[in-house]
Amino acid sequence: MKKIVAVFLGVSMSNCVLAGDGSPELKSESQAVIRNAGYQCDKVNGVFPAAFGGSVTVFCDDVYQYIIKDKGGRYTVEVND
Repeated sequence: MKKIVAVFLGVSMSNCVLAGDGSPELKSESQAVIRNAGYQCDKVNGVFPAAFGGSVTVFCDDVYQYIIKDKGGRYTVEVND
């Protein structure tokens, strides 16, 4: 799972062609990372890579906003208030 997220982070950040709200695969992997970190995410509304790489912003349940960051191959999840 981490390999898929890492590949996506690398590809999407250099290829910001995702005009929509994220692919189904990216939504699923992001949701899994968020849940594994102990946060709630029943439905992913959108996943958006940062313009300069290193993170993705995830919107869940029409309420929550999380930022997944790649810290040297270790993923951290932050709640964005």
